[in-house]
Amino acid sequence: MNSVLKNYCVSVEFPDVSGAEHLEMLQIRDRLVEIESDLSEAEKTLLTKGDRQLIENVNDFYHELSRFVNLADIRKAEAIPPQRWWWYLDVLVFLPISLKPELTSHSESLSKRSF
Repeated sequence: MNSVLKNYCVSVEFPDVSGAEHLEMLQIRDRLVEIESDLSEAEKTLLTKGDRQLIENVNDFYHELSRFVNLADIRKAEAIPPQRWWWYLDVLVFLPISLKPELTSHSESLSKRSF
């Protein structure tokens, strides 16, 4: 398995660690976008599973991240587009629970979509 993907998959299993570690996880997810086309189908499935875990635990991840950083400020400073949805946890946390499973099933297409 790709080492970057492995780090991401491990990171999303621990929503209760520090916001600093979650910030690193978001940066790892950025690196995965860059290499996503090189991932095998099995690795893409693992990426989708990791994304699903991130979204399913969005409240916990956001809570810890918000103690450490302001995601809206980071997005503005770095001009982060909506295609990099993982930087929008502060927005996703307010989605109704019923929409979150739908989002996880479309996470791959969202990361590639042009808004």
